[in-house]
Order: sequence, then C-alpha cells, then structure tokens
Amino acid sequence: MPLYEYQCGDCSRTFDLLRPYHLADETLDCPVCGSDRIRRKISVITLRLDQASNHIENGTMGACCGRSCGCASHGGQG
Repeated sequence: MPLYEYQCGDCSRTFDLLRPYHLADETLDCPVCGSDRIRRKISVITLRLDQASNHIENGTMGACCGRSCGCASHGGQG
C-alpha cells in the first residue's frame, strides 16, 4: 500500500497516510484541525542502491558507479 503525503488548505499542516491506490484522491479530514480542504502533494523519493544490488559483475546495471565499484574497467576484481 503506498504512502501518500497530504496538505491541509486551512492550517497548512502536512501529514502522511497509507492508502490504497483507488482511495488516493478520496476526501478526508485534516487530523489537526478537522478541515476537509485537503490536497495530495507530489512526493519526492530517494533511491539508494548498495554495491550488492548494483549487479556490476554481470553487467545488468549498464553503468559504473565511478571508480569505487571495483569493476574490471578500473583495474578492480570485477
């Protein structure tokens, strides 16, 4: 279930809520002031890939991480 971020149009508070996709834009009340003037915000995500998930050895990522990966093109173990 995705986590959505909402903002109240009256008190300007932001809050997160786990909701199914089909309920993402359904009306709800602000947990702080009770207003129904809520809008869903566009959220930014951060994605971090560690070396174990880079799949450098089999080349599935298609890019090098910049000399810290130990890939064969940098003289590493590959």
